[in-house]
Amino acid sequence: MTSVSLTTRLTITLCFMALLMAVSIIPGHTQSDDSVLIRLVAKTPKLLQKVLHFLLYGVLTMLWVWTLDTILSESYILVIAFTFAVLYGAAMEWYQTKVPGRFGTFPDVALNAAGAVLGLFAAILFL
Repeated sequence: MTSVSLTTRLTITLCFMALLMAVSIIPGHTQSDDSVLIRLVAKTPKLLQKVLHFLLYGVLTMLWVWTLDTILSESYILVIAFTFAVLYGAAMEWYQTKVPGRFGTFPDVALNAAGAVLGLFAAILFL
């Protein structure tokens, strides 16, 4: 089995974070010249948004565990991966308070953190 380099792992994880950021900063109000993607994200039902918070931050945490596995001892990986994911989720929620039509909320930060816990359990089971 071929090992994936630290550079590749970090690139994948940072690209996923960039994707999360791109989706998080899409305005909540659409305009007539917006792309289909922007309209789709802006019109995503609230319940689905909440489910996505949970799942996507679980994936982010798993990606950080996978990335950090190449450079850290096992005792630190889970704490650091969880911390990175939760702090990133909180930062995105804070930034959403600056985006028209978007709202950063503490319940969303809690969903991000709960998703990060899910990601830790998944990483322990599958990585």
